[in-house]
Amino acid sequence: MGRDGTLRQLLVLTARQALGRRRMLLALLAACAPVLVAAIYRIAGGGEYEAWTAGLLNGLVVTTLLPLVALIVGTSVLGGEVEDGTIVYLLVRPIPRREIVLAKLAVGTAVTAVVIGASAVVATLVSLPGTAGPGTAVAALASVAWGALIYSSIAIALSLLTGHALIVGLAYVYIWEGVVAGLFTGTRLVSVHQYVLGVAAALDPTQPSLLPWHLDLATSLVLGAVVAAGATVLAIARLARFEVAERP
Repeated sequence: MGRDGTLRQLLVLTARQALGRRRMLLALLAACAPVLVAAIYRIAGGGEYEAWTAGLLNGLVVTTLLPLVALIVGTSVLGGEVEDGTIVYLLVRPIPRREIVLAKLAVGTAVTAVVIGASAVVATLVSLPGTAGPGTAVAALASVAWGALIYSSIAIALSLLTGHALIVGLAYVYIWEGVVAGLFTGTRLVSVHQYVLGVAAALDPTQPSLLPWHLDLATSLVLGAVVAAGATVLAIARLARFEVAERP
C-alpha cells in the first residue's frame, strides 16, 4: 500500500477510534441538550427569541459544549494511542510525523464541528421564528467550526505533552476562559472563546449587541490562526522527538 493509501487508512481508523470511544457517546448526548432546551423554550412561547438564542449559543454551546467535545475528541485521537501503547504501530508506518498530526487534527476538528455544529444549527432553527433563524444558524456553524479547529489543535498538543491532557485542557477552558478572561479585559486576547464569538458576531449582524464583549473578525481570525498553528507545530515537534517506549 502506498503512502496515500496508508494516510487514507489512518484517517478512517482515527475516525472510528474517535467515534467508538464510550465518552464520545456522552458527548453526543450532551450535544442534544441545546436542541431540547430550545424546543422547550419555543413551545413555552417565552418571547425575546433573538436575545434568548444568543444566550443559549454563547452560554451552553460555545462556552461549555464546544470546548468539552473538542477536548474529549482531540485528546483521544492521538493521546489514546500513546496511553495504550498502540502508537508504536503508527510510528513505524511510512508516514511523516507531521502528516500524522495533521490527519489527527483533521479528524478531531471534523468530528467536533459536525457534532456541535449540528447541535447549534438545529437549536437555532428551533428557537428562532421566521426568517431570522438561517442567518444566525450559518454564523453559529462557521464560528463553531473555527473553534473546533483551535481547540482540537490545543488538545492534540496537550496529549503529546502530558498524560493529563484532558484535565489541563478543562482547567484552561473553565478557569482561564471562564473566570480570568471575564475579569481582565486584556486576557481575552488569548481566549479561544472570544475568537469564536468574534466570528459569530461578524457573520450575523443581529448578534453583536446581544453577545458579551468580543473581538472583531480580523483579530479573531489572526489570533486564532496563530494559536492553532503554534499548537500544531508544537505537536509535530513533540511527535518528531517521541520515542516508542516513552510516555508523555
